[in-house]
Formats: sequence, structure tokens, C-alpha cells
Amino acid sequence: MQVSPRVSIIIPTFNRRDYLPIALDSVLAQTYTDYEIVIIDDGSTDDTLDILAPYEKSIRYFYQENRGIAAARNRGIEESRGAYIALLDSDDYWLPRKLASQAEGMEKNPQWGMVATRCSSISPDGRFRRYNRRGKSGWILTDLFKSNFIRTSSALITRECLEQVGLFDTSLPECEEYDLWLRIAHRYPIGFINQPLTVYTDNPHGVSIDSLAGRHVRIQVLEKEYLRKCIPPALYRRRMARNYHYLGRHYLRRDRRVEGKTYLRKSLQLNPLDLKNLWHYMLNRFR
Repeated sequence: MQVSPRVSIIIPTFNRRDYLPIALDSVLAQTYTDYEIVIIDDGSTDDTLDILAPYEKSIRYFYQENRGIAAARNRGIEESRGAYIALLDSDDYWLPRKLASQAEGMEKNPQWGMVATRCSSISPDGRFRRYNRRGKSGWILTDLFKSNFIRTSSALITRECLEQVGLFDTSLPECEEYDLWLRIAHRYPIGFINQPLTVYTDNPHGVSIDSLAGRHVRIQVLEKEYLRKCIPPALYRRRMARNYHYLGRHYLRRDRRVEGKTYLRKSLQLNPLDLKNLWHYMLNRFR
């Protein structure tokens, strides 16, 4: 009888031949060893499979036609067997005590639906930043609504939690991880280890939530009905006003003045006391 591993590590990948071995080596260097590694190859066209050959005995490999990272993560979760799901993007890596620290935290706090860690980051040219954003533990929906401080590759989630809140929303072209964190925080307390045990690659070519498209998707996530009901009204208005403000400025920079002024006006309606938004609105009102 095969015994299921305690932790399933889900690594989606798409044409990341240069990064994938670093991610895998960091998993194999973990001091915690009760895990399986599930690789979801999301339609790679490079030599990913050849790169994985030395790891053949250590991984479970699945190939699918390219469907995007949310679908790839979901496929990995569906194929996995562990009680805990650890997410690792193929261009990120872990420090050796990452899984052990999280497993220990989960054992001490079985009420947590998820536990994440603080992160370090590295740029493609090798610049290393040891400390990134700090986080909080507990019932942190309001804190997460203010700002997302959880990186995907730092997250370890209970299977029970995912069965209750659902998987990644594949209809979202981005921000799908923020959407999931908020849904989890709505139903479960979350743990956060304020030690930089995860390192993510700061990819300048990736899709940014600060882009025009990214801000539209983030607004779509934050406009969900359960958040409107759960978040204190004043905080909800300020957060949405800030998003509308920056969306309006994005449009103005593209000389799309009608859309720009519309979103600045929406921001002003939600938060009339925001002087920065008022200044931008008045500056562009008659242009």
C-alpha cells in the first residue's frame, strides 16, 4: 500500500529551462523530506523534458497543451496526493528550512488554512534583495485587502482549505493568486513566517499588476460581492478609489482622456478628501 506524502509541491513551468533546475535543487535541499514534486509542463517548446531527465526519479511529470499558469497549478493540485499543497513557480526557489518551518507552523496551528513566508528577491542581472514585504498572521482579510503581501511561491495551503474555497480562477488572466488568498482569508486564519525563506525572480518582462490590464483585473477581484460585505465601508471606498485613481492616470498617459477623467471622477466620488486625486482631476478636467 502506497503511503501519500504529507506535502505536494506543485511546480508549473513553461519554457523555463534555465531556471527550473534551480527550483528543483532547492526542493531537494529541504530539511523536510515528506513530500512529492509534481511538475506541470504547460506546453513548453524548449528542451524542458531533457532538463528534467536527471530528476526523473524524484518527480511526477505531467504535460498539457498551454492553458496558462492558473490552469497548470490547478492541474498539479488535482494530480497531487498530499494533505498540504506547496506552490513553487519554476523561476523561484526556497531556502532549506522553508518547508520545515511551515510544517511546524501548521502542526502548532491546525486552524490555519494557509501559511506563507517572507521573501527575498533576485533580479535577472543578479541583484539580490534580502528583505521584502513583511506579513501578518491570523484573520487577515482586511490586511490583505489593503495590500497583497503573499508571494505565490511562499504559500503552503491545506487540501481541506482548497476543497472549501476552490482552486485558482482560470477566468482571470492575472491576479489569480491574490483572488485565492482573499477567498482563503475570508474563510480561514492564515499564518505568516516573517523570515525570508522564499526567493522570487523579479522578472521585468512579466505581467505587472500595475499595468493597465493588471489594474482592471485587480478591480474585478476587489469588486466581488463578499468583499463589499466584509470589508469596512470606509476602507473599501479608499482602496477602490486608489485603484480607480491609478487606472485613470494610466489612461491619461495613453492620451485616452475620456476614460482617464471617468476613472478619476469615480475615485473622487468614493474619496473626496484625496487631494492627489483632486489635483489630477482638476488639472485634466477641461483638457
